[in-house]
Amino acid sequence: MGLLVQSTSVARELWLFFAQTSILEQVILIFALPSFWYLASTAKSFIKHDGQNVPVMGKDAAILLPIWRARLRYITHGVDMIHKGYRKYTDTIFQIPTVNQNLLVLPTKYVNELKSLPETTLSSSHAVADYFLGSYTTLQIHLFGHIVWDVTRGQLTQNLGNHVEPLVDESTYGFAQEMPACEDWTPVTVHPTFLQIVGRTSARIFVGKELGRNALWLETSIDFARCIFLGSGILKVVPAFIRPVVALFSPYMWRIRRHHGNARKLLIPEILRRREQAAATADWKAKKPNDMIQWLQDLSEGADATPERIVDRQLGMSFAAIHTTTNHLTNVIYDLAARWDEYGPELRAEVEEVLAETDGQWKKTTLTKLSKMDSFMKESQRLNPPSALSFNRKMQTSYTIPSSSPPYTLAKDSYIAVAAGPISSSESVYESPGMFDGFRFHRMRTAPGGSAQSHQFVTTGLESMTFGHGKFACPGRFFASNESKIILALLLLQYEVRFEDGEKGGPSSKGPELSRPKNMIFADACFPDPDVKVLFKRQAA
Repeated sequence: MGLLVQSTSVARELWLFFAQTSILEQVILIFALPSFWYLASTAKSFIKHDGQNVPVMGKDAAILLPIWRARLRYITHGVDMIHKGYRKYTDTIFQIPTVNQNLLVLPTKYVNELKSLPETTLSSSHAVADYFLGSYTTLQIHLFGHIVWDVTRGQLTQNLGNHVEPLVDESTYGFAQEMPACEDWTPVTVHPTFLQIVGRTSARIFVGKELGRNALWLETSIDFARCIFLGSGILKVVPAFIRPVVALFSPYMWRIRRHHGNARKLLIPEILRRREQAAATADWKAKKPNDMIQWLQDLSEGADATPERIVDRQLGMSFAAIHTTTNHLTNVIYDLAARWDEYGPELRAEVEEVLAETDGQWKKTTLTKLSKMDSFMKESQRLNPPSALSFNRKMQTSYTIPSSSPPYTLAKDSYIAVAAGPISSSESVYESPGMFDGFRFHRMRTAPGGSAQSHQFVTTGLESMTFGHGKFACPGRFFASNESKIILALLLLQYEVRFEDGEKGGPSSKGPELSRPKNMIFADACFPDPDVKVLFKRQAA
């Protein structure tokens, strides 16, 4: 996580970034950056899309390399650039010169016209693959194609109820394996500890109980995503023509290839074993495992059904699920630790009350009744979104927005997004948006005229776009919500959590305005500080 440095001074951030690269990568960067400066200096002040001028954020009046300076600024101040752009151009299109793309940020008024367009017109999968430089990091389009979408929206979501007890079992096992005794107040580094718990819990549903507890699989599935984040981050700061050289010597690219090899070594024998069992078992449909590996096999056909392709997709699922859920849980735990007296006892009481209704048995309805916890999670995500952007798409064809006046055409191969982060902290959307109010959304649901189905953690809309919106909103958000609630419920039932004296939370509905651990910024992404320790103490039985 050394690459994800805090946004203080540009010089300090670039130095920390440079210091985390290998010696060979440093040498390549030294020779690559001058060529990058030259190429960027030839860019026009306004980048045109089929003759349509769009205002560019981050470009200053400097005579020397204005667009390059904007691209460099995006690495360290991307979130701030997006917020400023949203405030200045709330109802119009503006442009962000990212490190390797020119990104059009659209107002929400166009989202309803775009949200149901097919992947042949605008594609989230291609946007993800290009964002992470998939041709180098192996995060290519087939890892996020229709099979993965169909499995996630279909089998994974449809089996949420069946998987509650296995998730509880694996989370309980994860706590036992990863947490210290905590008989007295014990400092725990939250992010790496819960990364292991989330990795274990996800693996139970992805590859089954036995493989899910395999140490090599855990290392592979967890570090695969880290290498993609950091490896693509390094490649983005060098010009495209020199990336093959940098990639050839990048230790992150080596590790990605090693992870593919380890994953195939572990999973292909299991895939072949199941195929043999399917051929030899008359009632295989009733007896087959109910996990991601099996679902991917069932929906894959032709060239997509090779064991290697199935393994690649499984790695893609791990990439999408483990770190995003861990970052969210880390933020929730930081917010809970900072405000334990205000929220901890009430959240614990809710869990105990809901479990008492089913004599301690965990069911899907158990999780749906945790309204206050759901609200707390959503409020934490509102103030700590994983990115300032959402609804990321790559245009596969040119498309003229019907309601735009004058008519605006999104050119083929252009990239678009919506400023989801600024929307979630806008005064036009939320009352006191800078204040942490853990039960904000619970009150919205239970107020006269409110609906139990509205303002949920998984709900998407023009005012809540962290998960995107429409046909291609994040399909795994329902699983992530259940997994997060189970882990948080187990935490609440077993522990109290606090920061050490002097470390408190941010502005809250009660008490003075204090600051929680600052997030770390890289371009548009926002991460919780992975080195922060929280005090845990096991409750008396």
